[in-house]
Amino acid sequence: MKFKPDKKTAKRIALNIFYPLLAFAIMLAFWAVAAKIKNNPLVLPMPDVVLSTFFRLGASGGFWLDVLATLLRTFICFFTSFALALLLAALSGLCKPLHRVLSPIVSVLRAAPTVAVILILYAFMNNDSMSVVVGFLIAFPIMYSSFYSAITGVDGDLLNMARLYKVRPADRIRFIYLPCIAENLFDTGRSTLSLTLKVVVAAEILTSIARSIGANIQIAYATFDVSYLLAWTLIAIVFSFVLEAVAAGCKKLWEVSRCRA
Repeated sequence: MKFKPDKKTAKRIALNIFYPLLAFAIMLAFWAVAAKIKNNPLVLPMPDVVLSTFFRLGASGGFWLDVLATLLRTFICFFTSFALALLLAALSGLCKPLHRVLSPIVSVLRAAPTVAVILILYAFMNNDSMSVVVGFLIAFPIMYSSFYSAITGVDGDLLNMARLYKVRPADRIRFIYLPCIAENLFDTGRSTLSLTLKVVVAAEILTSIARSIGANIQIAYATFDVSYLLAWTLIAIVFSFVLEAVAAGCKKLWEVSRCRA
């Protein structure tokens, strides 16, 4: 039997499609008006010119190698930061002195300007590894703080009951901690993933890493090819949205599997 959504569900889906398209149309309209007023395509080209360049780049040779190289650096940063942040947050929840040691370090990393971090590391590291390290230093403190808050916020009554009935540690993690912190893990991961991509691209721009989105943006800036610059910027934005959509999809799958369990 085919699934047929009711009117309420169909309306919600339609609105979820309509509003993003409306917002995109409004931004394009403002862009077109500004370009018309400026009347200088070397400074601000019309949207159709940039979109044409955008689609032409997607069909060009080497495009996907550049994009995949940047995405690979992003994934290395993200999953390393995610795993280490979750591990240290869990250990800090068990050992408060560890959190007291890590807390000022995390605060310093969160407060440090991204560009300053890139410039400092530029003197000590090669370009390829530097973008990964910079992404890690930006993503890790955000995830650690969020994960620690989620873990320490688990209902104490549930934990006391588990101790009273001598529930095994593995079962406590599976049936108490994970269900309580899963939503936080997905939401934090979703927002941090797109942020990591932006930070990695910024590091690539400043260090001109070959085979990357950032390198192409840097080339466009150096040659003052504004349409090329805006097209590559649009590519970075699109893939940022794609990564967020994938993370949101993973959360949805987890929710569905949890309901079926």
